[in-house]
Amino acid sequence: MKKSFRSSGGQIAVLYAGIIATLIGAIALGTDVAVMYVNWQHAQKVADAAAIAGSNFLTGIAFSGTVDSSCTGQPDSASKAACTYAVGNGLAASTLTISEPTSSIVKVVAQETGLPYYFGKVVGLSTYAVSATAAAQASGPPTTCNDCKMLPLGLQCDAPCKDASGLVAGEPVSFGNKFVSSTINLPGNWQWMDTDGSGGATLDANLTSGSPSSFTVGQTIYTDPGVKTGPVRHALSSRFSGCPTIADPCSGGNPNNIPAGDPCLVIVPAVDFSATKKGGTTSVTIEAFAEVYLDPATTDATHINGCFVTAVVGNTITGSAGSTPRALGPTAPPRLTE
Repeated sequence: MKKSFRSSGGQIAVLYAGIIATLIGAIALGTDVAVMYVNWQHAQKVADAAAIAGSNFLTGIAFSGTVDSSCTGQPDSASKAACTYAVGNGLAASTLTISEPTSSIVKVVAQETGLPYYFGKVVGLSTYAVSATAAAQASGPPTTCNDCKMLPLGLQCDAPCKDASGLVAGEPVSFGNKFVSSTINLPGNWQWMDTDGSGGATLDANLTSGSPSSFTVGQTIYTDPGVKTGPVRHALSSRFSGCPTIADPCSGGNPNNIPAGDPCLVIVPAVDFSATKKGGTTSVTIEAFAEVYLDPATTDATHINGCFVTAVVGNTITGSAGSTPRALGPTAPPRLTE
């Protein structure tokens, strides 16, 4: 008996050696697979972001950033922006294939080859490749205004308000005129809008913080007649107190230094006041949404002044000084389609 037990010790040692070798092999394989996954994930995230970056420039806005030297051969602003963004985030231009399957989509394919195995070399593996594909659709005019804190002011725009080519960034706009234009005479209407069905009861709060309701292009809303000097003065004072100091924000083209959350940057509904000539409360249709930067320096209780803008936050990839805004300024964000 003792002799047989003594001989089993060597067998167990061999068994353990085999198990340890298998475990080491599994760990080594797992390590290589984990590194492969990290490399693929990086390529996919960069491709996604590059496609979104490029899609911003399919609307005719020129890429004004510094194009990476390896991306200068790309044919247009959209592909130059996508390539530059990808290179800046760790992908070589030689690994990229950038195309535009349609006029509103940018597609980025990243193919990295020659990536080394670490432990796989033991079994004869040397290199591997990862591939990532992303496609993004260009931004377009928004059809809904969800939680955008729309200001209760109506911007005159003849229906159908589709072509905003004449509204260049930086162009002044003024609200609070009793007669919106020489051809549109609405007695008592000063361009105030009833955005929540309460009449003038919440005008003060909605001018201060924007309407909490959601709105859609094609939706019917109503005008809110009357001057309402007191509530307007109080509301504008509250709103303007939170606006940063920007020197002449409405001169010299599109403001390019607007910080995020600036209360002077507002969304207003574009409506056609000429749809009806009757005075008092008037039903109008939301034709589009306009993005306006309010100018505290030239605004008073009866005239609210500002300018059309396209850039929401300074130094973003979407803005371009002097560019022509689409759909009165605001655009829905680009979205990944692949």
